[in-house]
Amino acid sequence: MPEEMFPDRPWANGDNPKTAVWEYLLRLREEGRQARDGNPLRFEIDKMVENKLLITAAPDGYLRRV
Repeated sequence: MPEEMFPDRPWANGDNPKTAVWEYLLRLREEGRQARDGNPLRFEIDKMVENKLLITAAPDGYLRRV
């Protein structure tokens, strides 16, 4: 939607929930963080959930631990 329709929205291009998810996944890969059990902490975008919903307000926003 155009930004003019939602002037009180706290995010814009490059600063929104979707780019935050992408940045989080990138940092996990680059920093090699570990989970509590000592294994590498890895997530991927779960397209299966998105495809089941058909319509979502959070594209690329469903993660699955791998």
